[in-house]
Amino acid sequence: MALSKPIQGIIGACLTPFGDDERVDYKALEKEIEFLIPDCDAVTIAAVEAAEYTMLSREERKELLRVATEMIGKRVPVILGCSSPAPREVIELAEYAARVGGDFIQVLMPLRPWGGQPTIAELMEFYTQVASASPLPVTCYHNPGPGADPPQDAFVKISEIDNIRYFKESSRDITKISRLIEQIELAGRGHYFTTMQPLLVTLMLGGSGATMPPPGTRIGAQIVKAFRAGDLETARFWARCYALFPGKWAAYGLPPVMKSAMKHFGVDIGNPARPYAPVSPRDHAQIGQFLRQVGLIGESGPSPQALLDAANTLRQEDTFLR
Repeated sequence: MALSKPIQGIIGACLTPFGDDERVDYKALEKEIEFLIPDCDAVTIAAVEAAEYTMLSREERKELLRVATEMIGKRVPVILGCSSPAPREVIELAEYAARVGGDFIQVLMPLRPWGGQPTIAELMEFYTQVASASPLPVTCYHNPGPGADPPQDAFVKISEIDNIRYFKESSRDITKISRLIEQIELAGRGHYFTTMQPLLVTLMLGGSGATMPPPGTRIGAQIVKAFRAGDLETARFWARCYALFPGKWAAYGLPPVMKSAMKHFGVDIGNPARPYAPVSPRDHAQIGQFLRQVGLIGESGPSPQALLDAANTLRQEDTFLR
């Protein structure tokens, strides 16, 4: 897809549905994609750790990239995950992504293969190799923990590399976000995306938007819509929802919480890959109650009082203990 304008708004990070046989459930994937597309300006496949792509073999991962791209069918741009600490493997995956119809690739800032943080020079060499050989434009993806967490100067330097078009940054650090929007997005060096919680701040500072899994995308779409209409009160209401969802259940990690939430929307994309556990029945019920109270499910509609009531309900409930 030749894009007439840059991606702006919500990039939906498709979660990977697993069946009882621990294989990708493609029927469930199709339902998830249909849920995502109305709220999203682009979709990523196997591109964030919440998508559990590390639980797939290389061949399973490639099949997922191909089938999901076919399901999306050029309705929105497709960003295919090609992360690896080995530039040669990233390039091979990028070539495959181009063959199956992807529009961009997304590549995690890698840790050193033996552990530890890479230097800025090493990251520059990594992305220079990848970007110069990739047939598709590249999204530089920052996710501290699974990937590297370099100084802010590294992002600015990487933005100077040809074919690096987008940045997806997951720190939620307002100091970093504000500086990098200024020196990357507003300097014309690339398009800068964050994640759920700082979405409204990102937009207000001049960033492009945020990448997030469903059903966080449904909240994100409301924030973008209200912000573009100049309705900051409504945008702030939806942004406040992120303080509780998925934050209240953050100790589980994103896949258990978001897969639980999707069931309440009638889209069953299974549970996390084994041996990792889903949320408890009690927390699953709480998640559904919150989504209904704030007006994401049902016909009640959003209201500030509904959010206060939901917060009060959760405050009275014990958070699960590990």
